[in-house]
Amino acid sequence: MKKLLLALLAITILGTPLCAQSLDEILAMNYQGRGGLERLKSLTGWQLKGKIVVPAQELDMPVTIWQQRPDRMRVESIFQGKTIIQASDGRVAWRIVPFLSAAAQEMPAEQGRLFREQADFANPLVVYKERGYALELLGKEDLDGKPAFRLKLTRDNGKETVIFLDAGSGVELKSAQVMRIGEKDALVEILYGDYRPVSGCLMPFAIENRLDGQVQMRMSFETIEINPVLEAAFFTMPVNKEALAAGEK
Repeated sequence: MKKLLLALLAITILGTPLCAQSLDEILAMNYQGRGGLERLKSLTGWQLKGKIVVPAQELDMPVTIWQQRPDRMRVESIFQGKTIIQASDGRVAWRIVPFLSAAAQEMPAEQGRLFREQADFANPLVVYKERGYALELLGKEDLDGKPAFRLKLTRDNGKETVIFLDAGSGVELKSAQVMRIGEKDALVEILYGDYRPVSGCLMPFAIENRLDGQVQMRMSFETIEINPVLEAAFFTMPVNKEALAAGEK
């Protein structure tokens, strides 16, 4: 009788479909949770306005971030009454740091590379097929008390990013990747939270950056504007008066 019961139990288990969700189902939930696939594809840029906190240096600064498709970004922060600008037009990453110089200067090579990578506006979960990226579902696990799906995105250059999606809503909770910073590899994590609806999209109003487990920066936004009208020149490094004068001689 015991063997018969075990056999019946095995048949019942094998005959019951597993409740696991497929990658396509999880992506569909993510798109729907963020506002719908068509709405996500219609995004051309945004303006994020709030503050940035750097715990290690006890800094708390106002910040405004503009991004525009395909790879333009400009960040303005205010420190001790002066505006620091960091920007990229997709080709040249530059900055104006009043404490160093009033003139715009190209960022050092390493800093510029990292900034340009961050300026990529495309949502990898939306464009992974057209860009030739590989995306796979690694499973489901607990993330800070929340069940989350874990996905691995592999870009065409071989770089891997693990993306955690909330199992209930499908929205992004965290991304993690190993990046070359200076002369060593480091684990870079970005955590997303405080999602709110903005012009038909669900946007994170809180973002935290961690480096090898240590909090490097927290950003909280007061306002987010979707698809602002921005001229390309807004992201282009201005010609310094000194360089212009030298060219006229």
